[in-house]
Amino acid sequence: MPQIRSTPIGEAYAWTGAALRQSRHWLDQLGEEDISDLERALAAVKHKGLRWGAFDKQDFPLTVMAARLQRMDAELSEGRGFILMRGLPVARYSLDDVKTIYWGIGCHLGQVRPQNVKGTMLEHIEDLQVSNLNDPNLRGYVTAKGLDAHCDNCDTVGLLCVDRARIGGVSMIASMGAIHNKLLAQRADLLEALYQGYRYDLRGEGVTGSLDETSEPVPVFSSHQGRVRGWFHRRLILGGAAKAGITLTPLQREALDFVADAAHDPELVLEHDMQPGDIQLVNNYAVIHYRTPFEDGGGHKRLLLRMWTNRRVRDQVDPVFEQSWIVAGYQAREWARDRAVAALGNRV
Repeated sequence: MPQIRSTPIGEAYAWTGAALRQSRHWLDQLGEEDISDLERALAAVKHKGLRWGAFDKQDFPLTVMAARLQRMDAELSEGRGFILMRGLPVARYSLDDVKTIYWGIGCHLGQVRPQNVKGTMLEHIEDLQVSNLNDPNLRGYVTAKGLDAHCDNCDTVGLLCVDRARIGGVSMIASMGAIHNKLLAQRADLLEALYQGYRYDLRGEGVTGSLDETSEPVPVFSSHQGRVRGWFHRRLILGGAAKAGITLTPLQREALDFVADAAHDPELVLEHDMQPGDIQLVNNYAVIHYRTPFEDGGGHKRLLLRMWTNRRVRDQVDPVFEQSWIVAGYQAREWARDRAVAALGNRV
């Protein structure tokens, strides 16, 4: 029986969108000194003949930005669990240079992790105009559809906006702590099912590579060292139950629906209409995220660069999540290059 927190969460990470919309103190605006610091580090990397994916933090020396990134890391792990950094002049650089700067920032925040078994480290989030939108293995981020509220398979997910859509594509986030508080206030009877956890569909990217493989149960909420952490992906839970031949109880389904609905609660959600040069960073154990549908056109084609990082020091990660690679991150697997599942990697 897991230990279920029975008192409201009062820490900073149980924020509500309604409260944060009262000011913009959470917006992290880059100044000229920060940008110059990043550009010096970019020049240092290029002078060594290196590019993104092939260097670590010592190759990307920062001074002013190093202190800022330390503060941001503390905010991600101990504070509200998200950052919106604004002001990187992406139009000034080539796309490769943008990726190099972004990679350097990621290396200062943690260890950049693969996003699938093929080993993709920086993923393009854009509409590829896929013909079969009903493919159950299709990953929604290669479409212009809205995405369901979910958490990603790493400690921190970063999204850098290179270009925005003509309309839509608004990033929406909500605090898992605030969702837990809403459950406690309105439906505390659902918490046990969420703490017990669910099996997840591994979508052909588990140890065996089988499309039928599922994870061991992973909790939606867990209490560790006095802090509630969460991780949620309803689509993968429903897929995992189907593939494992499990019939979820009405209470288990109701609990999933409550979390998904709470992530859309106007009182809880905070909107980010991301601009070119914005970098959004989200702690996947503290914040759930999704996006609205979008349309390209009018000289705009929405392109975000996604990066996953894990903390270098793992003491902040709840062991129940650390031990489950569905949460802690994928591992690149050699067989992915040779087996049919590799085709799925292009659509994840």
